[in-house]
Amino acid sequence: MKVALCTEILYPIYGVERRVYEMAKRLKKFGVEADVYTSSSQSELPDVRIKQMSRRTITKPPKRNYAFCTQYVSNLIRELIKNKDGYDVIDANGHLSLIPCASAGRIIKKPVVATIHDLYLSEWKQMYRGRGSFFGLPFELLSAKMPFSKIITLNTALKKRMIDKLHLPAEKIEIIPSGIDVAHIKKIKSTKRDGNRVIYVGRLVPQKNIDMLIRAFSGIKNAELWIVGEGGEGQKLKELAKKIRADSVKFIGKIESHDALIKEIKQSAMLVLPSNRENFGIVPLESMACGTPVISTATEGPVDYIESGRNGFVVPIGDEKALRQKIETLLADKALQNKFSKNGMKTAEKYDWDKIVARIAEVYREIV
Repeated sequence: MKVALCTEILYPIYGVERRVYEMAKRLKKFGVEADVYTSSSQSELPDVRIKQMSRRTITKPPKRNYAFCTQYVSNLIRELIKNKDGYDVIDANGHLSLIPCASAGRIIKKPVVATIHDLYLSEWKQMYRGRGSFFGLPFELLSAKMPFSKIITLNTALKKRMIDKLHLPAEKIEIIPSGIDVAHIKKIKSTKRDGNRVIYVGRLVPQKNIDMLIRAFSGIKNAELWIVGEGGEGQKLKELAKKIRADSVKFIGKIESHDALIKEIKQSAMLVLPSNRENFGIVPLESMACGTPVISTATEGPVDYIESGRNGFVVPIGDEKALRQKIETLLADKALQNKFSKNGMKTAEKYDWDKIVARIAEVYREIV
């Protein structure tokens, strides 16, 4: 079987990109050959087969170059039609790929899977502060309702939203979360854990709500907060930390090597994810695989795998006081840290990438 994996961008690797990249690498184990249609270049990820449709549409997330987006869409439709006999299935990942893939699939009579990672609906203006946000909702509604053979989504809340808000048939939607490389994470060696270090890993963008984490941490003594990542909010967050005299907050920047990042997570007392929204959350699961306890806000993805009090803590979205209390509780209680560490590692085992990709390959076989 051959599949065309279509995603607007594949590198730098974040959530959607990680999923498509891992699929492209692993599908062959399950009898599926994959080509990736994207705006990233082959030189950026030489270990997967890339067909570049345009220049990179996103250079400084979340800002897009709309001329390159248009080029990506038009070239994607043309290339999929041109290679009509080359693929058994088309898998569209992310909003920009949905309409061109569905359109091409209908013309060449090939089944199309839509992997929908998130729905913003009425929240487009909060997520994207630009003129493009005005077109976000109608574009999203149109793209999600295209005639797909199957829709894959990442969490329970998103499936419910598709049924309740978009009136999509429940039997057409399957939940297949993203995953982690459990075996590789286990192999990475680290030095002694720093019992006073709290770490955040992710983009520095508004929806991650890092300003709340900084304010919550400013009242915590004898500990330091590492903020690992880059993004448009970086300078604003540094100014906030300076203003409230949060001297224990350290801005590390982006750690390019994934292995080096995993090592730092292993050496931290806990990982905190304060997001306003998180459709899955690979980093908390990687932290759990590291044996590093996790605290997350009650966003869509993490609530599917974090059972508060058993394998981590979940706090209400935006609740600064509750976040501070849970951080302080976990820093002070070694027995609780050990409990979360052991249970978190057991949870992480269920989300190994091979198990996830095997389920995706099975969906392909069902619709061919």
